[in-house]
Amino acid sequence: MTAQAPRVVLAVWQTIEAFRQALTHAADVIVAPTARDEDLAPLLPGADVLVSGRFSAAIAARADALKLIQAPGAGVNGIDFAAVPADVTVCNVYGHERGIAEYVFMTMAALNRDLFGLDRRLRAADWRDRLGPPLRELRGRTVAVIGLGRIGAEVARWARFFEMRVVAVTRTPNQDRARDLGIARLDGMTALPQVLSEADFVVVAVPLDAQTRGLIGRDQLCTMERSAYLINVARGDVVEETALYEALQDGTIAGAAIDVWYRYPDGDEPCPPSRYPFHELPNVIMTPHIAGATDATFTYRWHVINENLRRLSAGEPLLNVVHPGP
Repeated sequence: MTAQAPRVVLAVWQTIEAFRQALTHAADVIVAPTARDEDLAPLLPGADVLVSGRFSAAIAARADALKLIQAPGAGVNGIDFAAVPADVTVCNVYGHERGIAEYVFMTMAALNRDLFGLDRRLRAADWRDRLGPPLRELRGRTVAVIGLGRIGAEVARWARFFEMRVVAVTRTPNQDRARDLGIARLDGMTALPQVLSEADFVVVAVPLDAQTRGLIGRDQLCTMERSAYLINVARGDVVEETALYEALQDGTIAGAAIDVWYRYPDGDEPCPPSRYPFHELPNVIMTPHIAGATDATFTYRWHVINENLRRLSAGEPLLNVVHPGP
């Protein structure tokens, strides 16, 4: 790369001003109106860096000077790696694990105590909950963590604070790590049915790939207790859409908090998050993929992205390289 300021195409719109403030060296920043191919393509010629979670074969030919595709988050499933030019590096960035763990326990507590049901009934002047059975605490209950990356590990740490029992499955179980995190039992993915059957809460925190797509389907949901809850902060397609809706509708599981979905808007038009009416179910907390969208997350991410821009200009090794792999 030449000594001139790198040209950065930014296909991210949240907290753009925070990104500009995080820059510690000159950069020619161009903000794309959307991440659609037709909006990115005319901006890519001559660009050194693309900050986006999407890249496709349709725009690859326009990336004539690209050196770095920097995902603005941890997920890179929107990037077609087969289309990435051979001399382009792809990096991601984290910093969302604490915000997501906070979301997990916020929704876990709300589900556990039927917070929204209590609120809804009292708004209708119904005080019968006051005479009902005692409310449950999280202490002593079992949380199953599916995936033990940064998010799963942070959830396990929080669970220890709440004096919950933690069981987990991961593709690379490490018993020393399990002891450090206070996990009662850590197994490989083949133990998923057993772990699901023990859990009061199941937290889905695995990345989406060929092995995890549809990881939790009808059979897996049926192994859970009818009193158990599922919290998905991974990707929608890790949990099979039809099976999840039917399990919630017919009471196979008690409820769910869903932050990641099966349909997303492409622009400003309204977009139902699923082909099923999850919004009609009283036992679901629905949020629009914002579990990790905290001020601290964005501050951390912009500073890491800024550091990668500096390293790229200086010819130094980049942080969080995901492609080409080791």
